[in-house]
Amino acid sequence: MNKESDQWITPEIPRTKNPACDLKRTYKSIFRISMVIAFVLHVGVGMMFPTFTAGTRKIERKTIIIETVDIPETQQIHRAPPPPRPSIPIATESEDIPDDVTIETTDLDFDKVDLHVPPPPVETAAIEEPEEEILEYFMVEEKPVLIHRVAPVYPPVALKAGIEGTVHLKILVDKAGVVEQALAVKGKEIFYKAALQSVNQYRFKPARQNDRPVKVYLVIPIRFRITN
Repeated sequence: MNKESDQWITPEIPRTKNPACDLKRTYKSIFRISMVIAFVLHVGVGMMFPTFTAGTRKIERKTIIIETVDIPETQQIHRAPPPPRPSIPIATESEDIPDDVTIETTDLDFDKVDLHVPPPPVETAAIEEPEEEILEYFMVEEKPVLIHRVAPVYPPVALKAGIEGTVHLKILVDKAGVVEQALAVKGKEIFYKAALQSVNQYRFKPARQNDRPVKVYLVIPIRFRITN
């Protein structure tokens, strides 16, 4: 230290700590406050949860069953060796080869052979007629036109119960304008029979494609309404 700083340190000046910064003085009071807060928290938790029961869970153990399968012992099948290839005799002029292995000359008499063999039978394949093309309603140039309509008979059960509805039928109109097929595709089933009986009596001006009549599919609605 220099002389200028030493002149301020004298026995007459008291040197004391700030009470707010003295940890030894505040330690006991802080400890008491902490203990009181901890005690209050423990009492509060004990009052909120007076009893505690731990739940148990049953663990199911899966039983693994291992089956043993007796596999029969396999046996190797030994195939028989292939037969030896037959020897093909070859004509030769050598005198060392015996006569029984030489090829004898054979004279063929074609005069005794019947050359008039009948021709094989001609297989007549069945001529399959091409399947008749059936077009959809939107594909034809001229649409079918209804020229004769028969009103359906209202089912008595539906009439008594006051049931109304619409049945959609998919029908096939042939080249003559007659309904060839009819199938109910949508609507209440109670009206199916009456609708089919009615539409089977319909007559159409047939559809045309490329200036000729064609078969065509179309869907028509049959409405059932109760009128006073």
